[in-house]
Order: sequence, then structure tokens, then C-alpha cells
Amino acid sequence: MIETFDILFLIVSVLGVSQAIFLIVLLLDEGKRSFRANRWLMVFGFSIGMSFIDDTFDPFISPIVNLYLVPVFAPFFFAFIPSIYLYFREVSGNPVSRPYRHFLVLIPVTAAIGVMVYLKSTRMVANQDHLRDVGLQIAFSSQGLGDWLLLAIVILFCVLFVVYMTGIWRLARRYLRQANRQLQADSGRMRRWIIELLVGMTVLSTVFTLTNLLDLFVFHAEWMALGVKAGFVLVFFRMCQVIAQNPAIFVQKETADVVPDELPGRQETHQGGDAQQDPIPRAIIDDPGIARIHTRLTRIVSDRDVILDPLLTMPKLAAAVGATPNQLSFVLNQHLGKSFFDFVNEVRIDAASRLLIEEPNRTILDIATEVGFNSKSTFNQAFKKITGQTPSVYRKNNYTESKA
Repeated sequence: MIETFDILFLIVSVLGVSQAIFLIVLLLDEGKRSFRANRWLMVFGFSIGMSFIDDTFDPFISPIVNLYLVPVFAPFFFAFIPSIYLYFREVSGNPVSRPYRHFLVLIPVTAAIGVMVYLKSTRMVANQDHLRDVGLQIAFSSQGLGDWLLLAIVILFCVLFVVYMTGIWRLARRYLRQANRQLQADSGRMRRWIIELLVGMTVLSTVFTLTNLLDLFVFHAEWMALGVKAGFVLVFFRMCQVIAQNPAIFVQKETADVVPDELPGRQETHQGGDAQQDPIPRAIIDDPGIARIHTRLTRIVSDRDVILDPLLTMPKLAAAVGATPNQLSFVLNQHLGKSFFDFVNEVRIDAASRLLIEEPNRTILDIATEVGFNSKSTFNQAFKKITGQTPSVYRKNNYTESKA
């Protein structure tokens, strides 16, 4: 008979699977260039999602079958921390040249878990041992090779956790110090997202690791495990919310091809031993190309359909003008003196200003949505920044003047 705890665990697991799928779908919709960074969030979502799928089986299958599924699902625990590390590497402008190396550990881990499961299943059949839970949460009794393999796997996970978390924090600190220069627009939102992701992953990953250690050696931490799973569901929900509301912040600036370091926290050095400096900016487009982008931007602004697209990103606008995102960013920043977001918002606010006067009976939210904003608060903030007035005050003042 299924107990209350099993029902709660099943509900959380189903929600986790649903949120993981939704997260991956949202990230797939962000475009090809943004996929370079977002693919690692997708790997993270897939890894945690596999754990949730595993949990959905628990109440309905026998302990021995549960044990046989451990080699299928447990290795994914070794993928979610490297995937977050690789995401921060990509965002910070220092991508890994051969990222697959960070997942090669799954091969020996899977083999070791397979051997451990075989040894433990033999003891279970002989009624010498019992299964307490799934994943790595299997009873440790220091009796036999299977238990020592389990201990080695858990120690390896803890070591990798410390190494990668140290690298993630170093990358995040570096990125946050340089956020304004790297992003050049909407840096506040991106900084908040990075901080949320960093703190959330640190807390949940730490609690997850401690929970497994407690469950293995001290006591069966069922409710702590449920709390960790619920925490990952909330993280997925928050990630989906941020992506849906601010799709553009998931489009990172392209970086030059470099040969990055392969170990978390490691820095390349020059002959003098100094840390590698950021590459010196250089011209990426000639004068005729700049003029061509200017002309096409003017045409797109007049047409309005592209600019008012609520899912507009730098790659989409670059494709519309026939340039690379890096070239478009260069022209906007160096020749127009505007960031991508400032340029787009100015056009949208100009369209909204006319609609506020020409259609006084329409709601502000309706107008905000029509010109490409995803929320009324974002629209109000951008409108006040550009015009110095809120939309309602602007409409009241200018509509009165037009009537007079």
C-alpha cells in the first residue's frame, strides 16, 4: 500500500518532470546562438529530470527492480554540476573547447555502479541486505566490495562537487564584476539572474550532497530528500518564469574563438606568469558594412514588425539586417551610442506614445503588449526612462493638450 510520504514524493516527482520538460522547451525556443550557452541549462534540466523520472517509479516497482534501475538513473547526478559550470563558462565569455571531457566521468561511474548493483542484488536475493531507496541512497554496511564501491562513488561525487562549485563561484564573481561591460544592456536583470542561479544551485547542491551522506551513513533522511526535490522544482519554476518574462537576457554576447582552460578555477598565463587579460576589442566590420547595417536598421524601424516582436533577440535582429550579432552590437554601441535594449525600447516607446494618444480607450497593458513588452511593469520602467513620465501621466498630459 502506498503511504502518505510516497504520495507526496510522487507528486513532487511528477511536477519536477513537467517543469524540466517545460524548461527545455523554453530554452529550445531561444534561437541558435543563445543555444550555445543555454544547452548547458538544458543538460542540467535533463539530468535532474531523469532523477525525477526515477522517483516516479519507486512506489510501483519492487525493491530488486528499483536496484536494477540505479545504473540507468544514478550517473546523471554526476552531470548536473558540470553542466552548471559549463553554463557559467559560456556566459562569462570563456567557453570550454572540448566540453564533453567534463562528462567522461559518467563512463567509469556507470561501470562502478553496475558492478555495485550486481554485488548488492546478489546479497538481496540471498536476504543478506535490503534496499532503502533509489539513486545512491543504498544501505552501506562496509560488508563486501559492493559497499566499498558505493563509498568510492559517493566520495568521488563530493570531490567533484567541491571542485566544480569552486570553479562556478570564481566564474560568477568574475562575470558579475564585468557584467556592465560584457552585456552593455539590461545588466541589472542579468546580474539578478546569475545571483539567483548561483545561490540556488549552491544551496540545493550542498543540501543534496549532505542529504545523501546522512542517508548513507547516519539515518534515512526521507523528508530532507523530499525537501531537496521540492527545492529543485521551485528552481525549475523560477528558471521558466525568468526565461518567459525576459527571453533576451539569455542571449549572450558572442566571443572570439579561444583555447580555454579545462579545469575549474585554472587560468592561462603569458610568459611572464601574468593572468590572461581579456582580448582587446577590434573592428569587426568595414565602413560599407556599417552603412549597410544603418540603412537596413532604418528600414526595419519603419516597418516595425520585427522591432515589435516580443521575442526579439540580438541574433534575430542581426539576421534581419544581414549581419552577425557581434557586428550589429558593434554598430549599435560604437556608432549609434545605444545598447541593443535601448535601441529596441526607444522604437517601441515611440510607437506606444502615439497609441496612448490616438487610442485613449485602450488599456496601457494592451498597448504595452502590442509594442512588444512582456509585462506592464517593464513597459512602465522603460517608458519613464525614455520620456521622463509614466504612460498614464503622459497620456493624460498629451491628450489634454490635443483636446485643447
